[in-house]
Parts: sequence; C-alpha cells; structure tokens
Amino acid sequence: MHRTTPRLAVAGLVLTALLAACGPAADAGPSPSSTGTGTEPGRDPQVVETPAPPTAADVRGTGTPVTSGGLTLAARAELETATVTVEPQPDGSVAATVPVWARTTPPALVATLAAAEGTTFDPQVDGSVVVRDAAGVFVGGLAPATAVSEDDARLRAAYEVAAPDLLTVTVSPGLTGATFDAPGTVRMWFGTVVLESATWGEREGGRSLAVDPTPWARAGGLAAQDGTWAAVVAQEPEADSTGMRDQFLCHAVGAPDKDTWNLEPWRPDAGSLATLAARCNPE
Repeated sequence: MHRTTPRLAVAGLVLTALLAACGPAADAGPSPSSTGTGTEPGRDPQVVETPAPPTAADVRGTGTPVTSGGLTLAARAELETATVTVEPQPDGSVAATVPVWARTTPPALVATLAAAEGTTFDPQVDGSVVVRDAAGVFVGGLAPATAVSEDDARLRAAYEVAAPDLLTVTVSPGLTGATFDAPGTVRMWFGTVVLESATWGEREGGRSLAVDPTPWARAGGLAAQDGTWAAVVAQEPEADSTGMRDQFLCHAVGAPDKDTWNLEPWRPDAGSLATLAARCNPE
C-alpha cells in the first residue's frame, strides 16, 4: 500500500485553502456603497450635498426690491419663511429689515443683497458699503447693518462680500463665545441722496459753507462720507481743499447731528488731527 507522507499531506491542505480563497465568496450581501437608500452606486448615503450659493442674478430674480432714488438693490431672506420688509424714509433712503431666528451656533446667515446691474459693492472698514458704478463713482451706499434681539442680547450684524455684486448679511453675538437664543431683526439702511442743501453765507470771520446732509448721510459711516463730500464738491467746487475736507470730516465724525456743518475756507489747513482737537474750527 502506498502511504502519503506527512509533508505531502500538509502541502495538499495548503493548496486546498488557497483554492478556496480564490474562488467565489459566500453570499456576503451587497456592498455598502449600494445599500438600499435609492442613491447612486458608490455614493455615501450619509453625505448631504450643499446647494451652490446664489448669484447676484438669482437674488435679483427672486429678491425684494430695495430702491432709493433711481437705484435698486435686491434683498433675499435666507430663511424661506422669512420676508424682507421695506420702509421708505423721508430723505429718499430706504430701510429693509429681515427677521433673525435664534441660533446657538453663530454666525447666522440671514440675507443676501445683490447690486444693480453695472454696479459693485465696495466695503469700508467701519462696516458700511459704497455702491459704485462702472467708473468707480459713488452712486449709493449702505450704512453699517444693525441687529436687535428680543431678549436684548448684544448682536453684531455684518456685510461680507461674496462677489463684487453680491453681499451676505450675517449676525453674531456681540461677545466672543456667546450665543443668542431669541429671535430678532437685522436692519439694512440704503441711501443715494446725501445732501439736503449746501449754501454759502457770512459768519464770524468770513464766508462759510453751510452743509446740511440727509439723515442717511449723517449716519451712513464712511460710505456716506465718501458720497457726501463728492456731492459737496460737485455742487460747490470752491470747497475742494484739504482744509475744508478736514472740517467736513470733523463734523461727520464728531458732530453728525449738528444742524449744519459749517465749513470756512479762510480757516488754516491745520491737518485732520489738529482740526479735530479744535472741534472743527482751527485758528
């Protein structure tokens, strides 16, 4: 009788195991990438795709018109159930408000704003925004956005540029690390008319230009200063001097609510800091 040696028996067992491993596996069920979720094979059913951000054209087509003078922006609330409320102001500006829902993970995106075709947004360091035409000229502006909460929590609203003609409006707690838990509103104030009047007269010491900005121009920050000074110079070219501009900026920063901002060409060009120290009246 032929007897199998132990070494040959071991080799046979190894070969059998290798053949079994190379053969078809037992029914292991469908692969994880195609399990019953109705998704395409190979796509993780846990992943939720984020929709593409809107374009300015999207917002113009679906947003609420916000018109001052002959210029119209479009505002669209981020929350589908929210609406944009538009309130025209006596000076020709317009205030738009958007509801803010409570959020525990700020910042909250509450709205998007689209510029009129052919114009772009130019954000300023104080939170205001200039709207410029294709030549870079001021045609309107947004005062810094403001936010209030029903529980009186300190909130900070901000414009952020998503594209040259598209802004997002976000709200965050005013204190680092805080949250806000009650709804509120964001106010966006848009204006194009900056001057009530600018007239020459005689005051102590000599000629004086009495500038009366609109309420929006008085509160519109750097954006309003840009447009208001340009309007003063366009109407009264004689005012276009460094000293007069320093007096103008001094009033805009230090005395915005004064009945008129009186600018005197005969005052010395003392520089912006000295003009501020002299309460806008350097001597």
